[in-house]
Amino acid sequence: MKNIAKYLLLVFLSLATITSCYTEYLDPVPETSISDLVAFDTRDRILQQVTGLYEPFKNGIYLGGRYQVYNDIRGDHFLNLRENGVTGLETWKLNTAESTNEVINLWTQVYSSINRINVLLDGLEVNKAEIVPALLSQAEFDAAKGEALALRGIAYFHLSVLYARPYNQAKTKPNTVPGLVLRLTPQRSAADNEKARSSVEETFTQIVADLVAAEALLPAAAPTVAATRITRMNKITVNAFLTRVYLHMNNWPGVIAAGNKIVASSNAPFTGPGGVPALAPNFAAIFAAPYTSAEAIFSIPNIATELPGTQNQLGHYFSGRLNTGNQEYAIFEAGPLWKNTTDFPETDARRALTFVANFSGKPYRFIDKYTLFPHTDWSPVIRYAEVLLNIAEAEARNANAVNAKAVALLNAVYKRSNPTAADYSTTSFSSVDAFANRLLDERSMEFLGEGIRNMDIMRRVIDIPAKTGVSSFPPSSVFYIWPIPNNERNTNSLCVQNTPF
Repeated sequence: MKNIAKYLLLVFLSLATITSCYTEYLDPVPETSISDLVAFDTRDRILQQVTGLYEPFKNGIYLGGRYQVYNDIRGDHFLNLRENGVTGLETWKLNTAESTNEVINLWTQVYSSINRINVLLDGLEVNKAEIVPALLSQAEFDAAKGEALALRGIAYFHLSVLYARPYNQAKTKPNTVPGLVLRLTPQRSAADNEKARSSVEETFTQIVADLVAAEALLPAAAPTVAATRITRMNKITVNAFLTRVYLHMNNWPGVIAAGNKIVASSNAPFTGPGGVPALAPNFAAIFAAPYTSAEAIFSIPNIATELPGTQNQLGHYFSGRLNTGNQEYAIFEAGPLWKNTTDFPETDARRALTFVANFSGKPYRFIDKYTLFPHTDWSPVIRYAEVLLNIAEAEARNANAVNAKAVALLNAVYKRSNPTAADYSTTSFSSVDAFANRLLDERSMEFLGEGIRNMDIMRRVIDIPAKTGVSSFPPSSVFYIWPIPNNERNTNSLCVQNTPF
């Protein structure tokens, strides 16, 4: 009888493994009641659980598309054309409530992803004696744990950007500003849901701890197969994310130390060890199949049999081509970024990767990074160009001077899209702040439609700028960040709501 039960369990697990992550989301295990039915008694089942961690991250509600969308449309670089509440209108208007769909859905999706990670981490530790070395070598066990920790750190960082006060704002009131509900063990029933929010500082301490621990556990070299290198956690991925997290903390030495692990050269052309990662020579090629250029560090692969889902795809939101998208968000051409033809001339490759189309009888400009239908464009999460710009800012801030390396890193990204432009020099900028502002513009142009703009606003604790029909919002506003969704607070009485700062 025991063997029959075990066999039925294994059949169930096998079916669960091959089920699409989108089907799983339509009928998910509640985030407060994740099943204990996991198997650690064969090598294949353990490794399948590790790869299965990526499924909820790939969901269109999260990194398959919508997370990047929300972080772009909260800023000032896009206009909303369709006024559709389903496709982020309230987020664009900076008017989200605790009952707004995206506020609820993203929180639910990411915490479900985190709980899946916690189930695996718990199972690995409980069963370690049976796993090592009989099923996995110590190195394989460490790598599995490292992937899980890396994904958890990334997930908590992503939540913090939207739902918690920026680190650089919260640190003015040490350890008093609520961050996230830090769930680090599996939730197996509704009784496990009662948990207060940790402070912002505690939240970032956990994020960094997860990423640092993951970096130590993962293999020294990234996988040699490009697609695997870009879609799975490895040391390169973790160090790239550490540069982003440390940048949000104004931890300039941390950015430089993590960045130097994947920027092996001191001068242009900047590359990682063995030449990977590296800037792609052609900007448009980054967004074309097979999406595995040396520049890609972490991307979400989309294939015809596992698409992000209706109204989730980046192309649906940002493409102006009606055979590809829905013309939801056009570039805000009247804004200061697009009007800056001094730094970004008409010949700039980023400007060239746009498309003008009519909407309601008027011409609008759209980015043209996502062009396929069905939406099999890969969803970018972090690229090497960002790492170089992260280090550039940290170099200048840390030295309190615009040094040669900082400028060379900016030139590397800028001149990729403007090869005939004159080089910037250390004398091109009157101050470190002027250099940092130029970097901010460079990031805005480089990463349009990739989910960076709101992150940069948050980490600098500056006003969310105005755009047509929407006023600016200061960092003190309650609308500066998203509210905690009502589904969390209805089941967790210890979770307090966000308030004005």
